[in-house]
Amino acid sequence: MDGDLAKAIPGVSELFRRARALTVAERAHLVGRLSSAPWALVVGGLRLDGSSLLDVGCGPGLLAHLLERCGYAGTYLGVDPDERKVARARAWLGESPRRAFRAVGVEGVEERGFDQAAIVDVLYLVPPSARAALVAEVASRLAPGGRLVALTSGGGPRWKRAVDRIQERLAVVLGVTRGAVVAPCDGAEVASLFSQAGLLDVRVEDAGAGYVHGFELVSGRREDAGASD
Repeated sequence: MDGDLAKAIPGVSELFRRARALTVAERAHLVGRLSSAPWALVVGGLRLDGSSLLDVGCGPGLLAHLLERCGYAGTYLGVDPDERKVARARAWLGESPRRAFRAVGVEGVEERGFDQAAIVDVLYLVPPSARAALVAEVASRLAPGGRLVALTSGGGPRWKRAVDRIQERLAVVLGVTRGAVVAPCDGAEVASLFSQAGLLDVRVEDAGAGYVHGFELVSGRREDAGASD
């Protein structure tokens, strides 16, 4: 990510102030998410032009806010099955003809043809047996040549994986996060899911430097129209 975009990522105090429509506890969770994950790399992996974006597992809208700060000019649809988090996203960010949030899973998205999609730190809450289907659902909503970017936190050394499991299980027990399981997955597993979904040019990038979690950024693209003819 270039220097100008990196500077556009807000500090925790600024984010806390901008999210004043939320409760103190909700804002604290938001800034915790900001400081604990490599958001600059996630934003840097997405196109900021007029491309359309599907954000799967959008939570309280942090990625939507960061994209706006970085000059994103396209349309955005954020979906999350946790209606509480979607309500928070609407409360502090609002909706417009270019930005919408829905309390549904990706299977509830009828639209197709998105230029890009993001799955940010979500797959660990999906049972391993259901992950391939989820990734395939997201990939099917991409336009030909569309790009999928996923951030996962199950990589890195063993101690990081242990920290990841402990923290996420605590979040589920406390009700901060909802999920069927807490089962971290690494970049290699996610890359395999991308390939199974027919995505090309699949790439895994180490994104965990400076973080207690073993983050990895996985990207791939749907085949271009007519490429197999």
